[in-house]
Amino acid sequence: MTAQSIFSEQAEQRAGEQGGEWFSGRACVKEGAEVAGGNMRREREYGFTVSRLVLLLAVFVVGAGVTAENVAPLNAQTAGQPTDKTIVVFGQSIHYWDVGSGPVVVLVHGLGSRKEDWLPVLEPLAQKYRLLVPDQVGFGKSDKPLLDYSVQTYVDFLNEFLRQLKVEKVSLVGESLGGWISALYAVELADGAHLIPMEKLVLVDAAGLKQDTPIPNLNPSSLATMRGVMEAVFYDTSWLNEDALRKIFTDKLATHDAYTVRSFLGNPMIATERLDARIGKIKTPTLVVWGKQDKLLPIAAGERYAAGIAGAKLITFDKCGHVPPIEKSDEFVAAVMAFLSVEAALH
Repeated sequence: MTAQSIFSEQAEQRAGEQGGEWFSGRACVKEGAEVAGGNMRREREYGFTVSRLVLLLAVFVVGAGVTAENVAPLNAQTAGQPTDKTIVVFGQSIHYWDVGSGPVVVLVHGLGSRKEDWLPVLEPLAQKYRLLVPDQVGFGKSDKPLLDYSVQTYVDFLNEFLRQLKVEKVSLVGESLGGWISALYAVELADGAHLIPMEKLVLVDAAGLKQDTPIPNLNPSSLATMRGVMEAVFYDTSWLNEDALRKIFTDKLATHDAYTVRSFLGNPMIATERLDARIGKIKTPTLVVWGKQDKLLPIAAGERYAAGIAGAKLITFDKCGHVPPIEKSDEFVAAVMAFLSVEAALH
């Protein structure tokens, strides 16, 4: 039995017992008492929280390529997931979700990741905001052209994605590489680039600053390197037994994004896109959130982002690694909602 079928059966059984959630277009309808963002406080009979069901196969992380999409059958709309939409950007088919209503917020995933990795926080955020959640080019269901991928590639695709959807202003929530993309977007706006105006910026364990800490192989091609990524990403890896590791590695190989990851990591251009000397240009109101035990991008990087961006606020989560939206879903949602709401009130 595959990991996908195991977790699909569990999800279907639980949905029948306790209600479920469905998203459709920009409207969200929910049944039962569960809210996706509250998963860290709800223990299940499987021996771990709802979020752990997700995080065994959901890693919104640099290089893992394992997502919550594998929890359910692959089709246009699966239980607990929004309707999949597509739009053509620079001739490439980009898959995305469009849920909720209100000010536009884009959730920008990281390297080797995809939109399904935002599922633990999607429903509560969609209560007050229109969420645009793309599979970035080269990842997920989106087209994977043979490019020399750089951070600028993703900034250009992000802006064109927004332009095609006729978005007039936006807030960006970027995790890992997604944070680097979002921060570079803010820097270029400050430099006068013709980009869709930005209201707020949330950097989640963001890449983009030079660091001396060695990182694991972010394009794993063996069980050992896959384990190395998992151990770098999560604070708690007690669930990572041999069976789980094999399932994760199998699903990683099925994502077919290894070229994109290798192209990006091997592109000498990205060294020139580091933001150490440029983050002081950012004028967008900024929240920096970080896992205190992030081994992939240590908290020192978060402190540097917060110190370098005028007025930026830093919030950290204890007993949390590289993925606060998964390991600290409730706290993450509360911090982001408070920041977005306060800034909206002030403006």
